[in-house]
Amino acid sequence: MRKIVITFAAALTVAACTKAAEPPSQPYPDTVTDVSVPEFKLLNDALQIDFDRRQGETRPYSLVPTERPPGLLRMTPGGTDSTDGASVTSYAFGERRVQALVELSPKPTDTCELIKDGQLTPESRCVRDDKVGSTYVTVYFTEAVSSADEAAAFWAKTPMAPIDEVGWFTDLLTRAKAATTA
Repeated sequence: MRKIVITFAAALTVAACTKAAEPPSQPYPDTVTDVSVPEFKLLNDALQIDFDRRQGETRPYSLVPTERPPGLLRMTPGGTDSTDGASVTSYAFGERRVQALVELSPKPTDTCELIKDGQLTPESRCVRDDKVGSTYVTVYFTEAVSSADEAAAFWAKTPMAPIDEVGWFTDLLTRAKAATTA
């Protein structure tokens, strides 16, 4: 069952990150509708994350990198596994929109073992499986492309912190909110 949840979460995040640049069809109250605004999609992702957190959905993106991931294009939640409380979120980067999937869980998961056993995609690669505070953090990629190497080095060791304490996300959200009133 866990393999199905992880595979489904990966498929959802890939689909969300590959859509053409267009305004959301059902915008929330805070939405950047001008597609000419730099990082239009990423700004809307920040607004969505903020909206979700204000609605009580705090598990996805409870921890994020203290530095902005290189080449970041999108941030999208992928789903939550109700059996163990794990949530999977996606960070898309690079020209080919490679996915770094970040799994946050209150207890250890077997995601990296599933990858090693070949139970996800053949290209999947686990780059992190450790504990940050009381949260277990697993980071894996679903594609084997050269741009994943730089990102793998980043994700393997980058410090993680609560989203409310991370300056780059606060700045992104401030820009997004300003673009909604422009």
